[in-house]
Amino acid sequence: MKLPGSTQFTYHQIQKLIQHGLNLVHFPWHIEALYRRHYCREAAREFRYRAPIILALYGFLTFGIYKISLGHEVGITWMYYYTWVGIIIFIAWVLSFIKKLSHWFDIYVGIGSMMAVALTFLMITVIGPVQSNALFHVAMMYAVVIIYGFVGLRFYTAFIAGWSGGLLAMLVSLLLDYNIDWVLFNRTYTFSSFLGMALAYAIDRQHRENYLQNCIIELNQKKLSQQAELLESLSRQDALTDLANRRYLEEVLTREWFNALRYQQSLTVMMIDIDYFKHYNDSFGHVAGDNCLKAIATVLKQITSRGNELAARYGGEEFMLIFPMTDAQQAQKVADKLLQCVNDLALPHPNSLISDNITVSIGVISTIPQRHHQLSDLIMQADQALYQAKKYGRNQYALLRL
Repeated sequence: MKLPGSTQFTYHQIQKLIQHGLNLVHFPWHIEALYRRHYCREAAREFRYRAPIILALYGFLTFGIYKISLGHEVGITWMYYYTWVGIIIFIAWVLSFIKKLSHWFDIYVGIGSMMAVALTFLMITVIGPVQSNALFHVAMMYAVVIIYGFVGLRFYTAFIAGWSGGLLAMLVSLLLDYNIDWVLFNRTYTFSSFLGMALAYAIDRQHRENYLQNCIIELNQKKLSQQAELLESLSRQDALTDLANRRYLEEVLTREWFNALRYQQSLTVMMIDIDYFKHYNDSFGHVAGDNCLKAIATVLKQITSRGNELAARYGGEEFMLIFPMTDAQQAQKVADKLLQCVNDLALPHPNSLISDNITVSIGVISTIPQRHHQLSDLIMQADQALYQAKKYGRNQYALLRL
């Protein structure tokens, strides 16, 4: 049985369980509840394939005893009672196909197993001492071992089902005054029960060990996935500003360009430069310069808040913004807002030639791409618009159309 792992446990918890928690074939209650849910779902799924095999084994056993009994009344009685065992298995098989009942697999299969053991036990006491009585005891051993080792119950559930079925049959036999050969029962039912318990214990322990190993695999896969996501994020992100880097900018810009070309939608690109940033660095140092870049980046993130918009560091103190489905009129409103937000930062810049605070210049290009247009032309025009904004006094934007 292949049990899925879980990522709800830590490596420390799993290692502790592997070292100390498997011999008792029971986890702490909060872990056992999760394990039981996974186990019952998989056990029910496997029982859909095991039940026909179990029915075939019981059928083969019944037919064999019938033939040995030469079709006498004993063999016919055996077949009659054993038909009920087959019905119990068939009902459990049908229930295993109802996915909503998978959580209750232990319950309905455990009850069915208990009834099968009780019926097998009672058949011996009801039929009574005959020449083939030992053969019937062997059949009971056969049934008990199947229930412990093949049905798919966890150890403690199989233990309860196996012994309670035997005890129930003993009580019924004593109440109805049926004869019980205690010596033979001890040599068959008791021996087979202990053998079955050993099988169930070994199987359950192995399942739990496999489950914990699968949990480790799931945790490793989760960790690798998180690391891959982190690496992917870092490969797209500027380390200083947390904006998109130049490589990711080019990837997104290319995609949005072709989308705008295909659907004939407006595309706006803004090229932004911090005015007299070299003077700022010379005055306050590169640490202050880095902080200034981070503050401007925060504003740019706020400006590009919609999911399909992007703010990226283009290089040095230059940034680029991408606004899909944004025409020239909308772009001017965004540019005005951006200028105001930067001014509201009120970052002192005593060596600026145009203001006491940090300002930016913006080149805006807005277009609906046509077949004869090139993406490189868009970038070049944005750069040209930025040049014009600087030429006409900075702390403003210039708008061009491609």
